Amino acid sequence: MVHFVTLERLPDGLEFPGDLKDRIWIDPESRKLYYRGYMSKTDFDRVSGLTRDWSFRRKLEELFQISIVEDEPKGPVGHGLLSLFRKKLVHS
Repeated sequence: MVHFVTLERLPDGLEFPGDLKDRIWIDPESRKLYYRGYMSKTDFDRVSGLTRDWSFRRKLEELFQISIVEDEPKGPVGHGLLSLFRKKLVHS
């Protein structure tokens, strides 16, 4: 899933790390910041640290919140048949 937010202005000289360029990008014409998939806190911190532009950072945080709500990765713990046994074995 691809999520986006509209930027108030384009940040000057911002360049995304090479390993993130396939997941985060800016469309300068529409002033939209896009992110594909789930944004980890680590990725958020990396991108946030690229600029001191607080307007951009606020929009990045908005995008982060959107991306984690719907695209949170499902871990192996807590789901499936084994979780039924775990609940019976763990006493409160």
